[in-house]
Amino acid sequence: MRLDVMEFRRRFLQHVLPTGFMKVRYYGFLAPGCSVSMEKIEALIELSFGFVITKPERKIEPFDPPVCTHCGGRLQYVASIIPF
Repeated sequence: MRLDVMEFRRRFLQHVLPTGFMKVRYYGFLAPGCSVSMEKIEALIELSFGFVITKPERKIEPFDPPVCTHCGGRLQYVASIIPF
């Protein structure tokens, strides 16, 4: 796409925050510096709302190696080609 210089600048500057503003990436219990553990947060939710938080069980099934449709032999990964 070809753009006029002024149109490019206009679109680019739409992503720049005004002076004094700060982009909030993490806030509250998701912040890296949060001192409260996730277990304590889950316990407080259970205590406040009266229900138990259940985590789904992860069942990892073994990977079946791919086989050749012609001879039925096991295929081996060699490389990937990434398109431009």
